[in-house]
Amino acid sequence: MSEQKLGFAADPETILVIPFADGIGDFVNMQPILRVIAQRFPKADISVAASSYANYLITPDLPVKIVTPSWFEKEPGPMAQRLRHLISQKVLAWFAGPVLKRELGGNIDLIINTFYLWERNMDFPRYWTPQTPPRPGARHTLDCLAQLLEEELGIEIPQEQRYPRLWITPGASEWAANFISENNLTERQPVALVAESNMKIKKWEAAEWAYLSDTLQEKGHPTLFFAPPDSELIKEIFNLTRNKPLFISTSLDNVTALLKYCSLCVGVDTGLLHIASAIDTRWVGLFGPTNPEVTGPYNRSMGRWVVSAYPRGEGCRNCWKSFKYEDDHCLALNSGSCMDYIDRQTVVELSMELLEAAKVPRL
Repeated sequence: MSEQKLGFAADPETILVIPFADGIGDFVNMQPILRVIAQRFPKADISVAASSYANYLITPDLPVKIVTPSWFEKEPGPMAQRLRHLISQKVLAWFAGPVLKRELGGNIDLIINTFYLWERNMDFPRYWTPQTPPRPGARHTLDCLAQLLEEELGIEIPQEQRYPRLWITPGASEWAANFISENNLTERQPVALVAESNMKIKKWEAAEWAYLSDTLQEKGHPTLFFAPPDSELIKEIFNLTRNKPLFISTSLDNVTALLKYCSLCVGVDTGLLHIASAIDTRWVGLFGPTNPEVTGPYNRSMGRWVVSAYPRGEGCRNCWKSFKYEDDHCLALNSGSCMDYIDRQTVVELSMELLEAAKVPRL
């Protein structure tokens, strides 16, 4: 597979951007990338290939539109599953450009395929899964892409322009304000808890979440669980709690607005943790199979992460395959995952530390 340069006319009229991945957190991290592309090509009609949820995350001043290919919001069929195992991710990423161009009509002057750039340049076996102690040399995905686009597009992306920032719609802000008032949370410090993930190996056990929720409530902090309405994990957590938390299942714009009212967000490596960081809500991230230095919230000034203390051996070197090729199971343990080795007391202590910091007015 040749390492192609983008190659483009001086003033392309139409641009298609392919994000490096299609998760909510991934799209949050694409915000500064999209902004600098729009600044580089101010006259271009810019489309972004992403699932429909991305429409909730586009800020009004960002002149791009979301286009959702037919296969983005479907579970892959048997043939696609087999191809994923047989063809390298880098090859699939390269083919995403011509395939999407064909489906979306072909009238595209420039394709900026950050999916291919990421797959081509990120050392997944070495850095995807965190090591204890941390392995030096890891780069955040956003820094990796920013450097590559600087080279490809002849632009400069200063550090201060790489921080994701999200906008909260007035309607969502009103909804969140009403929720806070109706649930008597105005004078308190609510804590958002994000336990759900689309991957089993990222999840922390229900008993651990129940303990965290009960402990926070006993210290005077109401807890709000954010999850889909059919979450079996949340049902299990609720059955284990002594002090019942609130359960939130609403649209992504409302979730974003409500996270802004929370003094803290504690979550696994998932999109809502990235949203919390991008709206300046303090956060504690729980990481096991994924490396926070590579995929964690970019703004580290507002939060802290807890990395599983599991002593990773040679089998963990291929953990990235559970995300890309295998089918969501730990390659080193017979059951569960390294998330089971996160210490609950460490999470409580970090949470309380950041809640204390939240009491101090920001300058």
